[in-house]
Amino acid sequence: MAKFTKKAIVDTFVKLLNEKPLSKITVKEITEECEINRNTFYYYFEDIYTLVDYLFCTELQKLQEITDTSDTLSDECEIVLDLLKNNRTALKHVYESSNRNQLERYLFKALDKAMIDFMKQCFKEIDVSGDDIQFLARYHKYALVGFIIDWLANENDEDLVSLLKRISILSEESIRNYLKNSVEIFRQYRKFV
Repeated sequence: MAKFTKKAIVDTFVKLLNEKPLSKITVKEITEECEINRNTFYYYFEDIYTLVDYLFCTELQKLQEITDTSDTLSDECEIVLDLLKNNRTALKHVYESSNRNQLERYLFKALDKAMIDFMKQCFKEIDVSGDDIQFLARYHKYALVGFIIDWLANENDEDLVSLLKRISILSEESIRNYLKNSVEIFRQYRKFV
């Protein structure tokens, strides 16, 4: 019963978030929709913002389990893309709230594993430090998150599918060459430091 109640609260919250801005959703509204009392809500969540955090953490966990089975950066971007497209209104409402940082943290974490795995794959046969792999993964992750945030922030209906496909194809084809050159750049940089 407890899992069902918590899931009902989360599902109701997502439904409401797809209908209106985060700032307009109240605990009272969630509890009435779920037909539970306020104490039950507060048993599971401290407040609405804790619920937002929980939602992102659970989605991130699901996403990471799914991406463990994908083979390419393109596949992993596709998984993130489906999540974004299916919840654009809800994500936009979080983006436009004071909890924008939670959304940004979620996006960075969602893409973190995908980029690190991709970079490690690229560097399988190249001698490069773990710090350099981390740096390059962060660099490309920031580009992806920037495009996603721009897509959420703007009213234009730019095709995110096309945008992310272009980014992932560019990444998969050109990053390999870029990374090989980066190794030399990093070596040169270390000589001067």
